[in-house]
Amino acid sequence: MIDDATINVRLPVLSDSAIQQMFDEINTNGFCCVPNYIDANDLQRMQGFVSGAVARSEHEYVVFRGSEAVSGTGMDELATSAEFTSIFSRLYTLAVGDTPPQVTFYQILRCLTGKGAASNSLIFHYDSYLITALIPVTIPGSGKRGDFLLFPNTRKVRAFYATNLVDKLLLDNRVTQFVLRRLAQARNPPLVRVPMVPGNLYLFWGYRSIHTNEPCDPDSVRATALFHFADPHANSSLKANLRQS
Repeated sequence: MIDDATINVRLPVLSDSAIQQMFDEINTNGFCCVPNYIDANDLQRMQGFVSGAVARSEHEYVVFRGSEAVSGTGMDELATSAEFTSIFSRLYTLAVGDTPPQVTFYQILRCLTGKGAASNSLIFHYDSYLITALIPVTIPGSGKRGDFLLFPNTRKVRAFYATNLVDKLLLDNRVTQFVLRRLAQARNPPLVRVPMVPGNLYLFWGYRSIHTNEPCDPDSVRATALFHFADPHANSSLKANLRQS
């Protein structure tokens, strides 16, 4: 098993000036990318887990939530790596101008394949968390690759959870989704298209940006690890009441 100290040592060390540059790129371009962030050996372990999971699901869409669900793959150790978590704390300070909360993640591994490759794609949405990191694990080498699509920084952080709900209702309906899908298919679409490269690290303001992924071919696999940090409405009483109802 890869222990946290080992995987932490193999991660690139990003200086404060590098984090500042990443922050500026997210604000200007909608995202930033750290190429080859994951060591080849660590990436191979993650890909092995994906291959096994897809085989067990009989080549249909499968998703894993939380570190325990991907225990022993390297993705769980990554979530507690000092080098990795420091990226989020420093970006948070630059974005919010305040001391960051303890870095804990809402962590997901999505494996698109089979019939679910289409039904779980092109669903435009806002994340519930300020910062989203995306690490491609397995990406098709040909055909439909499942590119990442982004309308960057289309809203500010809402002061109230109710306003956030209105934003999501305006986005999560058939008419808006139809319009956005048509825009994505236009010859010169007004969005950012990001081809995914396994092992790269991509960061963007998930809460503020409308985003989705294109589908991959049913006989291929597109697997991405997602790390979400900093829910602006974590202490909202309305949110808590809605979850209990």
